[in-house]
Amino acid sequence: MCLSLFHKIFSTFDRILSINTRNILKASVLSSINMSENKSIRVYHKSETVPISINYSSKPPLPFHEYITQQCPSLFHTPFSPTSYLYSGHLQTLYASFYKEPVIDDDISYEREIVAFAKGGEAALDWVIPTTSLPEETPTVVLFHGITGDSDTNYIRELLQIITRAPINYRAVVYNARGCGTHRITTPQLFNAAVTDDIREMLPYVQKKVGSDTPLIGIGFSLGSNILVKYLGEEQERTPFIAAISIANPFDLLVSGLILDQHLFTRNVYSRGMANNLKEIFWRNKDVMAARKDINQDEVMAAQTVRQYDEACVKKMSNYTTVNNYYRDGSCSRLIEHVRIPLLCINAEDDPIVSHQCIPYDEVRQNPYVVLVTTKQGGHLGWFEYFFKPTRWIHKPIIEYVIAMFRSYDATKDKVPLDADIVSKSAMNIRKRRID
Repeated sequence: MCLSLFHKIFSTFDRILSINTRNILKASVLSSINMSENKSIRVYHKSETVPISINYSSKPPLPFHEYITQQCPSLFHTPFSPTSYLYSGHLQTLYASFYKEPVIDDDISYEREIVAFAKGGEAALDWVIPTTSLPEETPTVVLFHGITGDSDTNYIRELLQIITRAPINYRAVVYNARGCGTHRITTPQLFNAAVTDDIREMLPYVQKKVGSDTPLIGIGFSLGSNILVKYLGEEQERTPFIAAISIANPFDLLVSGLILDQHLFTRNVYSRGMANNLKEIFWRNKDVMAARKDINQDEVMAAQTVRQYDEACVKKMSNYTTVNNYYRDGSCSRLIEHVRIPLLCINAEDDPIVSHQCIPYDEVRQNPYVVLVTTKQGGHLGWFEYFFKPTRWIHKPIIEYVIAMFRSYDATKDKVPLDADIVSKSAMNIRKRRID
């Protein structure tokens, strides 16, 4: 579909939806929430955030929000400038759904490990195969994909092309939730937003492979970020992660679902598209799911929205009385104030799938471990920049944050210190190789 047609379809639609959106956004910006002066972003945090010390360094600690402001120039000092013809959240989101990153030399490949859970069932860990020998205790990132995503999802592969290759060379593993990543289930239990026990069982597998002293950082996208933050709020200081980052988090699944179904376009395009992906996973595992006699497979396959799918499948599969109770239980918004490791959350205000009305501004304000940044534009998992062959901007602040938090854990582990421009240089190098 040509871009000019996109513009005609969505320009009027954007104008209709944006009036209330702007008004609600203005109302949500409370004077007691600390904000950035950068007009392209809004920054929310408690007035006093947790101090970040750099181990084995004589430098004094800095408050979390000041530390990342210094260490993440792409987020705080270089405004995100969207591709000119992807000027709305809908265009960014739709482009993201069709986008395929070009294959390059030393592209990402994986070695798969299967995690067997104590109460039955399996999930797949996909370890990025490094292009060079990695020393012991190499800092490691654990990635959590969005709804129906997996390790081959383009926003994950693009990030890994930068963070696991020279000069950064971190180790990375992608957690493919039950039924995702082409791995078939062995028990009648599929991907569930409310289940965090799988993460608790998965992380010891990761620690055993990389070493218990290796620093870990969690990176979550969309629904995967909701599950990650929910887990962090439940575990508090007990998590092995030293820090985490949340991207395009829905936070409140009940509010997010209701808003998604309110409008004809979002219901029939986004919700239906996600429902179709969920049904593909269900159909691929229909023989195992047949053990659940209370789940009518015809009803599941007839679902036209995510809510209808959850009503026909997930509610029964997870023994909830209503879909609303499932959404309430699965929402990380009620637990984010209990997170006890540094957590950076980034959302776009024009995200048509995850409304800003889902964001727990008040809870963020209560927690000194959390900083929330919202960009004016970006859509859902879009954030595309450049006119010719757009690529994602969001990977730069993600990696800058990861480097900063690993450095705070132990500065001596950087044999060659990574300068402030290394992320933008690496991202540009990858972009040039994709274009050539």
